[in-house]
Amino acid sequence: MLHFRFPLAAAPLSADGWSAWISDYQAWLGLLTGGPSTDKKATADAVFALYGLVARFGAILENATSTVWKSQKERLPPDLDDDEQVAIETGIANGIRLRLFADIAAHTRGFSLPRLTAGDDHVRRSLVAAIARLEHATGLLRVNLNESAALEDFLLSSLRIWSRRS
Repeated sequence: MLHFRFPLAAAPLSADGWSAWISDYQAWLGLLTGGPSTDKKATADAVFALYGLVARFGAILENATSTVWKSQKERLPPDLDDDEQVAIETGIANGIRLRLFADIAAHTRGFSLPRLTAGDDHVRRSLVAAIARLEHATGLLRVNLNESAALEDFLLSSLRIWSRRS
């Protein structure tokens, strides 16, 4: 007998700490859009905030995966071996991870929209470049790059992209 599992349509993501992460991410973008800073403290603050976002992302992903896995594990057939369970748990983690990255893209666009409407050409160029880097990072996830490394790459690129005024 073959068992097929089809995921339901994606429900809104409600991982613990995610909405606070998104708010902090958008606040970080707001700091960057002020243009290049010669203030060393502001630069250091932006870099430390970046690494705080990376660390918190990992914790949020781990917690969300654990929560979903616990509920899914109870509904699995008892005859699944360890490898099959690991494959299902990995699939859950990958799905959540991609949804988090898609949510980052949506909130980056949401952050940019009022500035785009006001005709800010810098934001237009920055948004295009940032989304391209995020898509690149998401592609790296598909070839098994660690999500923290992919997010770090995206955020470091974003630091350069959004801070640049030329």
